[in-house]
Amino acid sequence: MLCLLETPGGLVLMKRDQLRDHVRAELAGLDLVSELLAERRFAADAEDATSG
Repeated sequence: MLCLLETPGGLVLMKRDQLRDHVRAELAGLDLVSELLAERRFAADAEDATSG
């Protein structure tokens, strides 16, 4: 399987395993769950402020 990825440097054609490795490298060191929870809390606070 081939995947076409749009990047700031242009289009990149990768095999599935290359794409997986690329995504893993991009996400290394990120705490996505904490980021998503923080965004949701911020959105909930904003909703509470406008409905109260």
